[in-house]
Amino acid sequence: YYAGHGWLDETTDRGYWLPVDAKQGRRSKWHSNADITDTLKSLAAKHVMVIADSCYSGTLTRSAAVGLRDANYLKRMSKKRARVALVSGGLEPVEDDGGDGNSPFARAFLKALSNNTDVIDGTRLFAEIRRPVILHAKQTPEYSDVRDSGHDGGDFLFVRKP
Repeated sequence: YYAGHGWLDETTDRGYWLPVDAKQGRRSKWHSNADITDTLKSLAAKHVMVIADSCYSGTLTRSAAVGLRDANYLKRMSKKRARVALVSGGLEPVEDDGGDGNSPFARAFLKALSNNTDVIDGTRLFAEIRRPVILHAKQTPEYSDVRDSGHDGGDFLFVRKP
């Protein structure tokens, strides 16, 4: 989970995460989405979800169609590698404060997880987050696989512990 500043280099069409110690004009502390993608590709974990609440975080994702669900959907998703990203906005600035100390995105994310009673996949979680964020902020969240990261069609699964 990353919440912070982001920047888009329009010349290279590459997004960057700017941590608290980042300096303007000095990229040594910036984290490019290409580096994040390379790291995702090298991880041994089967399911990885990157959640980014920052401006221009949509450069990490690409559009993907949502597959059909049947009785075996969750079982199929659990067997395939997943490298997915849930981001607070596309190629746009996003709001930092929703009035309660959290961004509109973080507020919707926490509410959706709190309301989960069993297993929820990333696709369904995104569906629960998207509308409240759009209604309360001038940004549109996105959810997709991370391109060139080793994604194999799976999805991230959140399992509520009793």
